[in-house]
Amino acid sequence: MDTSETQIKRIVLDRMERCSVCHRGFETDDVHVLSRKSDMWMLMVSCSECHARNFVAAVIGDGDAEEAQLALRRLGEEHIRSRDSIELEAGDEPGEPVTIDDVLDMHEFLQGFDGDFQALFRNS
Repeated sequence: MDTSETQIKRIVLDRMERCSVCHRGFETDDVHVLSRKSDMWMLMVSCSECHARNFVAAVIGDGDAEEAQLALRRLGEEHIRSRDSIELEAGDEPGEPVTIDDVLDMHEFLQGFDGDFQALFRNS
């Protein structure tokens, strides 16, 4: 990793200390460079605990902040499209929506569940 990459990662980590979902502290290895130009870096900060992802555009020097916002928007849209296409490629048909009764049934089940999955699946 070159010096400028290390510096950019540290700057990003200074501003994003913790995961907004699980509050785990980010580390340098959580920052991934997706692309880089002379005036803008596109990065992804991913939490190794809960797998939440954040896309970051680092604008360098006189870089265009509006261009960075557009690039982030495109990157987010690409991520959503690729995630959706993966789900479609898997051939999964959409199931029935989860109802309030489903949630209540699961809640009641989990209240009495001791965590023994082997026994649970052995009895099925």
